[in-house]
Amino acid sequence: MKRKFYVSQIEDEYMKHNMKSLMDVFNTTPFLKGQWRFITINITASVTNQKLEHNLSFTPADVIVTSVIGGTITFKYNQFDKNFIVYDATVTSAPMTVRAIIGKYTEDTIGV
Repeated sequence: MKRKFYVSQIEDEYMKHNMKSLMDVFNTTPFLKGQWRFITINITASVTNQKLEHNLSFTPADVIVTSVIGGTITFKYNQFDKNFIVYDATVTSAPMTVRAIIGKYTEDTIGV
């Protein structure tokens, strides 16, 4: 989703310069390029095709797993939709805990 800030309409030169500097940060920092949500999944038994509501307003395309304790997980990206992510999990030590960041990375930048 591309957003545009109308910096040219800011009359105060210091504010305009600061806003442009802030936009540079947004445009060059990968985790700020896109929309993300952090999740923790606690799984008590092995599952197949498990759906998890993600509460985003779009279909996520990316999952960055930060931690898996007590098993393995496979995300089924081709089954993600605007409401759910889908995964298979094999629990070796219950409860299994998965921490991840879900969302969509985009090269669209915030326009200035």
